[in-house]
Amino acid sequence: MSEDSNNAYCQAVANRTSFFTNAYNGIPETLILNTILWVLLILLFTVLRHQAGDFGRLALVNSNGSKKRWTEIFYSRAASVVDPQPSTSTQVSPRPSTTSQGIPDSTPLSPIQPEEGIFGWIRVTLKLRKETILLHTGPDAVHYLSFQQHLMAVMALVTIVSLVIILPVNFLNGPKENPYDVNAFGRTTMANLSPDSPWLWVHTIITILYIPLVVLIMRRASGRNAFKKAATRTIMISNISSSDRNKTVVRNYMQELFPDVTIENVSIAYNISRLYVRNAEFERVHEARLYCEQHRNRDTLMAKPDMCSCKKENAYEYYQREERKLSGDVARLRASTMNEPLDIAFITVSTVQEAQNIVTHFTPGTYRQWHLVFAPSPDDLFWENLNVNKSHWYLKFFCVNAVLFLVLFFLSTPAMVVSLLNSRPWVKETEGKISPLVADFLPTLMLWTLSALMPVIVAISDKWMRHYTRSKQNYSIMTKCFGYLLMMIMILPSLGLTSAQALLEWGFLNQTDRWQCIFLPERGSFYVNYIITAAFIGTALELLRFPELIVYIWSLLKAKSKAETPYIRKAILIEFPFGTHYAWTTLVFTIAIVYSVACPLIMPFAMIYICLKHFVDRHNLYFAYGPSNMISRKGGKIHSTAVTMTKFSVVILVLVMAMICFFRGDNGMARFLLLIITLAITMTLFTFMSPIKRCAATRRPSIVEIAGPAPIYVPDVLKDNGIRTSSVRPSVAGFGGYGSDSVSEYDSSQYSVNSVEA
Repeated sequence: MSEDSNNAYCQAVANRTSFFTNAYNGIPETLILNTILWVLLILLFTVLRHQAGDFGRLALVNSNGSKKRWTEIFYSRAASVVDPQPSTSTQVSPRPSTTSQGIPDSTPLSPIQPEEGIFGWIRVTLKLRKETILLHTGPDAVHYLSFQQHLMAVMALVTIVSLVIILPVNFLNGPKENPYDVNAFGRTTMANLSPDSPWLWVHTIITILYIPLVVLIMRRASGRNAFKKAATRTIMISNISSSDRNKTVVRNYMQELFPDVTIENVSIAYNISRLYVRNAEFERVHEARLYCEQHRNRDTLMAKPDMCSCKKENAYEYYQREERKLSGDVARLRASTMNEPLDIAFITVSTVQEAQNIVTHFTPGTYRQWHLVFAPSPDDLFWENLNVNKSHWYLKFFCVNAVLFLVLFFLSTPAMVVSLLNSRPWVKETEGKISPLVADFLPTLMLWTLSALMPVIVAISDKWMRHYTRSKQNYSIMTKCFGYLLMMIMILPSLGLTSAQALLEWGFLNQTDRWQCIFLPERGSFYVNYIITAAFIGTALELLRFPELIVYIWSLLKAKSKAETPYIRKAILIEFPFGTHYAWTTLVFTIAIVYSVACPLIMPFAMIYICLKHFVDRHNLYFAYGPSNMISRKGGKIHSTAVTMTKFSVVILVLVMAMICFFRGDNGMARFLLLIITLAITMTLFTFMSPIKRCAATRRPSIVEIAGPAPIYVPDVLKDNGIRTSSVRPSVAGFGGYGSDSVSEYDSSQYSVNSVEA
């Protein structure tokens, strides 16, 4: 293949992911359009928030929350304050049930200053302290924000290097003959330098120096990683035979094996899957009946029992009848549930040392093949999922992930959709009719939109898998989303391919000359546009939270009457999806680092993205989402793994630079060999020495004593007063005081800002 044909092919590949081309590859136009839309969206959010009034997250659990407008639910300005004197009780205070108490919660949450002016929410968000976020939202939020702050530090240094060193080198040292136009984007990239230019050593040295920069700064984030002081005095026993699923048998057997251990409590897990669903229906009907009782004109309030029917009846009578029916069903299911013990038990001993001694020295016997581990927190457990058989779970795991892999990896990548649209005749027909401003903006907006749908698909599939704990579910979502996004958004489009199928075809056809197109420096313009879109439109839409608003509207449309509105409004307060947001943030960081050397103009916009993302997440964590429940002995795994994933950025950067040196001529072989040696050393350190993961070992003791009593390992639906609190427990129920109406001494002693210092 001749050099001219190679250049023509690479140019065609470079244009596969855009509809049209324009001067400077459309970056100024994309920036202008994104800025305008960002300002409009921020103004819309500010107006909605101002209209909402001074109602905080507590409005969702107040008895008179049903009188709130929808703007007060989604865009309220929580102006409550927390009592500086914590309770002296050592008992964990759960969030009171709104159905069991008729008075509104008045205990304040966290010390923030009231907003002044229509844009006061910006100042309040910026002034939120770590202590405030810790008390209000929990330690997971503090660790997540700390992770972003360390990324900001790395990206700030890389941005300075890119603009001060790399950009002038690229711009001023191009070839004298046939130079790029002064306004061309290619002049700012490494492609402006000839393959034999000595200035390419600057890029090679900077690439190598980025490795210790990323590792050392993110090592600090890992060293202050989430160590969750969970109920370490409680042990979870699994694989219990049906004949041994009894508290007395478990207690006697463990006491016989460890006579010096003081056993405080033994709990057996039960199959509550049907009870959980029925109890949720009961609570919905119960709250609707209470609403009808408090309604001034309850005789005029009508309900529509069937969604597709026009028949209506008195709402109070309907909910009263349904409540009696469901109350009997719940009582019967509670009784039958006690006859369905699972192969899981929880045993609580007096000290953490005793618990560690049991877990360490327990040996399964010939008859009892029990498996012992430290128990996760009760709030981290999906109690309704514990009945899932492990063999069935693994079968479902394999099937779901196989289908997900085939669909996302081979058939429907965002780049494939964009390429498909490029081949449509109507696109070519409208090429001259569409404004270049819109034409350059559409591809990146479409890629961002399609890639935003992918984590939703992954999250839905993972929830259908029915994980046992919230921490494991978030961890699974994070790792899968990052892997798919990395391949779909960066690797395949950078190779000029639309799917993994095209990658395999490319490899089998052995078209070696076309590997010259790998990670073209000029392709960075596409990712500059992509990051601009994610930074402005993406973060603004995260503030507005349209998906949650759509779900809320759909729930209202399905409601049988207006009386169900309070229940629906409480149910929309979901937990922050840490898995998805960790994957998104790490992906943008990886794209920015990989293209920072070949395309330095990407870094200022990546820095804008991480700053806006941090601000938006800071706001949403405090004002929009419920407290995180990922408390377990290994609950911090998602945080440490997110830190570990950042090392992919420098690995891919070194690999890309080595490939560019190899395919751009024989003059780059020395740089290629140096980068390959560096890559081998880096991979060895990451694989065997693990410079990121192990750095936290000296900061975290193996086991930590907690203050106060151990949590009770009984699901809410089986507690004496739990029949009316379970269905909204994942959304609004506080854990250990986070987001609850009272902050006990147990909480403040169990967690501190120093232990989760950002």
